[in-house]
Amino acid sequence: MWCKWIEEVVSRGSVGVKVNEEIGQNFQTRKGLRQGDPLLPVLFNLVAHMLAILVSGAKNCGQFRGLVPNLVEDGLSILQYVDDTILLMEDDLEEARNLKLVLAAFEKLLGLKINFPKSELFCFGAAKSRVEDYKRIFGCLEGSFPFKYLGFPMHYRKLSNRHWSSTEERFQKKLCSWKEKFLSSGGRLVLINSVLSSLLMFMMSVFVIPKGVRKKLDYYRSSFFWQCDEY
Repeated sequence: MWCKWIEEVVSRGSVGVKVNEEIGQNFQTRKGLRQGDPLLPVLFNLVAHMLAILVSGAKNCGQFRGLVPNLVEDGLSILQYVDDTILLMEDDLEEARNLKLVLAAFEKLLGLKINFPKSELFCFGAAKSRVEDYKRIFGCLEGSFPFKYLGFPMHYRKLSNRHWSSTEERFQKKLCSWKEKFLSSGGRLVLINSVLSSLLMFMMSVFVIPKGVRKKLDYYRSSFFWQCDEY
């Protein structure tokens, strides 16, 4: 009965176009849900969970191996959050072909198509010498480190000072938007504490700020506080 309800919603919905405050004749969508439908997150979670099940099953059957099995039981093979998915595996071309078969089975099972040209491939270590082979298998472009995942820069090495340049730019943009506002010292202090300092909280929840970057950010804040009009 529940599956029938889902089928009714997905394949028999109707949509009307509103033009000049008048709604035209409704027509059936027949495929998919309307934008903003409250059922969308539920169906998306079901689809994403099915991908995780297929990947986990293939890994348990020995078709490919996950990473860091000494830290994560059976190895880490998939990370999912909303519509961001990261698949991880050891450097092995045969296992890569097995993973591609799993993804093909996922597409066939659910009638969905993975957009491989918009996906990116990241190799490090010995796998860098076989990056062209992996690109042919998955049909993806090669990405560059660090890449963004959930707003965090991801790298297999420790982040250097230059990887914090985007945070410094955000600081400077905020200061530029304030420089022509004549604020009292108390107003400048409130803006520094409530806006500038808060910009770092998200990054600080994961990474330790390098000493050189911290000195630069402290310089920006102190310059704005003491010489606001001349910044």
